[in-house]
Amino acid sequence: MDHVGYALTTVVVTGAAGYLGAHVADLLDRQGFTAIRVGRSADSDIRCDLLESRDCEALVSRYPEAVFVHCAAVVPSDSRGYTDTVAAVASLEMVKNLAHARPRRVVFPSSMTVYPAGVGMARETDARTPDGGYAWGKLAAEQVLLDQLGDRTTILRIPGLFGPPRRNGLLYNVARNLATGRAPELSTTLPQWSAIHVEDAAEICVRAALRPTVAAGVMNAGYSDAMSIPDAVERLSRIFDNDVSVSPAPAFSFDLTRLERELGPLRGDFQTRLEQLAGWVKREVGQHDD
Repeated sequence: MDHVGYALTTVVVTGAAGYLGAHVADLLDRQGFTAIRVGRSADSDIRCDLLESRDCEALVSRYPEAVFVHCAAVVPSDSRGYTDTVAAVASLEMVKNLAHARPRRVVFPSSMTVYPAGVGMARETDARTPDGGYAWGKLAAEQVLLDQLGDRTTILRIPGLFGPPRRNGLLYNVARNLATGRAPELSTTLPQWSAIHVEDAAEICVRAALRPTVAAGVMNAGYSDAMSIPDAVERLSRIFDNDVSVSPAPAFSFDLTRLERELGPLRGDFQTRLEQLAGWVKREVGQHDD
């Protein structure tokens, strides 16, 4: 065991060049653990195409005792990407190949999109199979891991990510508009929505990976706040000393009972993370607090 009580272990991070995967690998490094970065880019520790089953088998054979944090996926870059079933099938194929190779343990960041619109407070049993697209792929991937690996799998259903260095997404765009004196540009029809700072998402993935015993099964991972786009916009407007009012939209929250029992709550909180985001955007546009 190491100085914080975790079993010393190697963690293989797939998709380590991506937004979440990079934060997971960097956090492991900072905590003194061995992070093996896997991807298709030249700067990966291991170059591997997870769409090739032989590559997955060779990777797992090379690290038979490792915990895999599987962040590799075809991630939507805008709202249209969430309906892209072709991309979802590719992401699902990666999960199938990894599960077939039988790693010792897997931590899989899934998505709140598996919950239907209007669910309010989402419990793990509330997920419904969509007709296709990103959410369909995530739920199908969860089932593959549970069927193939059983209690060797931890599935974390997380909201959309925000935080540096990402310069897109609703929160960044709203903060950027407010920092430059423009009104936020929002759709007249606002969807069910929630968000998590990428550092908090990475930390809960690392916590699950390093836990001496597996926190098995599916659990929600998010902030305790009931979240909606109007609430987030109004919070940011107050941080920027602005006055923005947004039409009401449904609030979304997670039942976090399983997470808090198995892994404990998130370390960060939504309000502090919004203030940090606002500070970063202010510095970016050259705005200084008095």
